[in-house]
Amino acid sequence: MATECVVCGAETSVSDACPHCGAACCTDHRPPEAHDCPGTDAGETSGWRLDLDGRDGGEAGDRTVEPLSSLFRPGIGLAVLTLLLVVGALAAVALVGPLGGGLDTGAVEDHIENRSDEERVAAGVGDTRHDEALAAVARNHSRDMRDRGFVDHTNPDGEDPGDRVRAAGLDCQPGENIYQTPRGALASSEAGLADHVVRSWMDSSGHRRTLLRERYTRQGVGVAVGDDAIYVTQLFC
Repeated sequence: MATECVVCGAETSVSDACPHCGAACCTDHRPPEAHDCPGTDAGETSGWRLDLDGRDGGEAGDRTVEPLSSLFRPGIGLAVLTLLLVVGALAAVALVGPLGGGLDTGAVEDHIENRSDEERVAAGVGDTRHDEALAAVARNHSRDMRDRGFVDHTNPDGEDPGDRVRAAGLDCQPGENIYQTPRGALASSEAGLADHVVRSWMDSSGHRRTLLRERYTRQGVGVAVGDDAIYVTQLFC
């Protein structure tokens, strides 16, 4: 979908909007400072790293909270990165419009799994098989974030991805990516929304490491739609 740059009026694409505020911008005006971006604080959000394989002699299950900026440093050893990425795309909502009550969340989940597998195959780590039990855990977490008004890998009860997977009777060391975006932002279809989510994860070094971790063989994705936002949880085992 083509639109006009908010600064100079040049034709651009909604899919190339600013990842911080969602404003449609041409290449020259996409940097936050070039369009007076109001959403750059999102880049300072903290995220969870769940080191389930153990690191530096620690026991499996050590949990570390690090600033987002430090998680993007090259060379940092991540066993499982569960990193929050929040896109404040309010301008894009106005340009694209809400997806409405007809959004097929199952189709979005399928598209995200398929697109993630495409990236895994391209990276030479192999695809995954759909795991409905993992998908159920992922859906419950996305719904929980929506219903209790939080966006994090650890819920208000203190349960992290490992806790939730074990509570479901699954014996594995999971990896998790989550995503939240305003309804309709940067998406005009189920496939468009899924493509944007996966591209955003692939553009983040931490999310990409989780998505491309070779030992994962199973995947489940859960999507929940709220009044104002869409929540996505991706689980690997």
